[in-house]
Amino acid sequence: MLLISSALIATASAAVYNLMYMQAMPISVQTAKVIFANGDDASEAGTTIGTNGTYVKFTSLSGWPNATRVYENASVIKNVDNVKNFECQLSRDSWSGDTDYIDELYVKIYDASGTWKGTVDVKTGDSTSFTIPHGEIWRVEWSIKWKAETPAGSTVTVTLALMVTGEGTSE
Repeated sequence: MLLISSALIATASAAVYNLMYMQAMPISVQTAKVIFANGDDASEAGTTIGTNGTYVKFTSLSGWPNATRVYENASVIKNVDNVKNFECQLSRDSWSGDTDYIDELYVKIYDASGTWKGTVDVKTGDSTSFTIPHGEIWRVEWSIKWKAETPAGSTVTVTLALMVTGEGTSE
């Protein structure tokens, strides 16, 4: 009987709560400060830039078995702000398909002078962080290598996430 009483008391207590509110108004829209744009290899990579430059899709990336295919400039990342630098993190959000046949799949970031700034290893899920200075355009390189035994028709789908932190810094 004691066990039943305890259960009834616990159930009744769970119905007691305080309700608090948060209100945000207005929530406004801003122009994106960091955007994607076509790179020099956009045509070969099947690059499509979404509305406002906040999305990029590649529909023609491919590679041969046991050879590395490189798209040196499939797209670019642009900081369109004239004053602020932005901290960014590029990471694998998801990937699916014939992933066991991928030998290497890297997405590399290079600054305006061509200096390597970081790599996302899509296989392992490693991410890269970087700060893109105001007004700069950085290129995005895809490097793809399928294993030698990969059957014809194999595919993978990759989604990367570019997180742009805060409102930037004026340094």
